[in-house]
Amino acid sequence: MLSRSIESDTADPPAEAVPAASIVAQSGAHRPWLGTLERYSLLGLLLTTIAVFSLLEPDLFPTGANFRATMASQAVLAVAALAAMIPLLAGQFDLSIGANLGLTAVVFAAAVGRFEVPLVVAVVLAISAGSLVGLVNGFLVTRFSINSLIVTLGVVSLIRGALERYAAGQVLLEGIPRSLKNLGSVLPQNLWLGIPRIVYVMAAVAIGVWYLVDHTPFGRYISAVGSNSASAKLVGIRVDRVVIGSFVLGGALAGVAGLLQVGYSGQANPAVGPNFTLPALAAAFLGASAIKPGRYNVGGTLIAIYFLATAISGLNFVGLGRGIEPLFNGAALIVGVGLSSWLGRRRRTG
Repeated sequence: MLSRSIESDTADPPAEAVPAASIVAQSGAHRPWLGTLERYSLLGLLLTTIAVFSLLEPDLFPTGANFRATMASQAVLAVAALAAMIPLLAGQFDLSIGANLGLTAVVFAAAVGRFEVPLVVAVVLAISAGSLVGLVNGFLVTRFSINSLIVTLGVVSLIRGALERYAAGQVLLEGIPRSLKNLGSVLPQNLWLGIPRIVYVMAAVAIGVWYLVDHTPFGRYISAVGSNSASAKLVGIRVDRVVIGSFVLGGALAGVAGLLQVGYSGQANPAVGPNFTLPALAAAFLGASAIKPGRYNVGGTLIAIYFLATAISGLNFVGLGRGIEPLFNGAALIVGVGLSSWLGRRRRTG
């Protein structure tokens, strides 16, 4: 009887999503275009950005080479953003995603280079290391009731110290398999149907995360806990286990991102990982203003990543390169979230 209760309660939208759905239904009859605009405004900005820069730089921007480079260069960040998104759905922050990415890259490179273990074993070790970091995060958050921001910041420092002791700031190059390097290559001989192989891996990960979040009981549990953990506990959901699971899954995805980073760059640089944290979180937050406004979702996150990457690439082509990436990332995040909030208020008052 308890399991039936859990399924019936969690099969529906989270508690806070029910009023929103009611609002949409009431206002949609009068202004259905408003909900559509809210869902697809970021996609429209992406298409508009592509069109504008294609007109401004017709010889450089709308080329296959630029398309392939942009798609491949953002694949690692896309997986890292999905890794950050899972704990966010459960109402938690994981600021260790980038450091975890760097750790797993070093674990893999050390395994295949220094210890000469088989490729498959090295892959398993790297993803397991990422999952272990997530497990530690989740355990500390749930068992000791420490805020996830504090826990994951502390874990970042621990990872950084461990990497400094092991790698001493050196980049690990030896033993990286050619097959993994080809995965991130944009050379013609390494493309599949004209698209870098790393993009296919990113797409497969995104589809898997989408299915897990939107079409499995565990995904519904995560959303229910993130929406209202007290209500989730009342209907029988084991909140602590769900939170820990979200961190473990995010850590495993960070491990996948670390492997892709090694494949894309051909090396494991322990200093690179933390650079992914803020862009990944920004993409997850900005993605929550699209496709399913007000909820972190895979489609919106991917659109956010490629909107930011396309805009930054175009601005570089027109000569606005230095310092534009952090400026544009911050501005785009504020504008995107502000637009979503404004549309939400219009919908509620309409």
